[in-house]
Amino acid sequence: MTVPDLVSPSTAVGYATGSPQTVRDQNLQMVVERAQDQLLQLMLQRQEIAQRIAVIKRTIHGLALLYGEELQPRPDKVANGERRRGITNACRAVLNRADTPLSTREAHAILQQEFPDLFPQSENRYASLVTILNRLVKYGEVDKFLHNGNRLWQRHQSADHRSTGTIGG
Repeated sequence: MTVPDLVSPSTAVGYATGSPQTVRDQNLQMVVERAQDQLLQLMLQRQEIAQRIAVIKRTIHGLALLYGEELQPRPDKVANGERRRGITNACRAVLNRADTPLSTREAHAILQQEFPDLFPQSENRYASLVTILNRLVKYGEVDKFLHNGNRLWQRHQSADHRSTGTIGG
């Protein structure tokens, strides 16, 4: 949306009796408020979409477990044939295999052991890992909690909504 979309000439008519500075300040305030409202709406939509994506991914994963791996495309394949496994997918794999919640340091150690070339040398690997894990929490794929002052990460365990009749889990 552009500034003309946010402030039409009709909105300034009511301020015609004020000074030009007052009208400009009021119009600016109106533009900022509308832009902030739009930003909030878009952020909420993004969060809802991310949660829906996570639910669909878990559904596909569950169906693949029930009916066989041929239903689930391999994450290392795309249209061009191959793709380097990314840090996010590696985090998902490590958390999927973990029997217990992992601390950030434990997850980092496992990733370093299993995927030594995963993190670029120049990056702060630990900070990158925390960022990715927090993003997976936002997506609804991972749960984060504190235990004895340490952050622990665990693959989200979704409840079986069929028994409770809950829809949309």
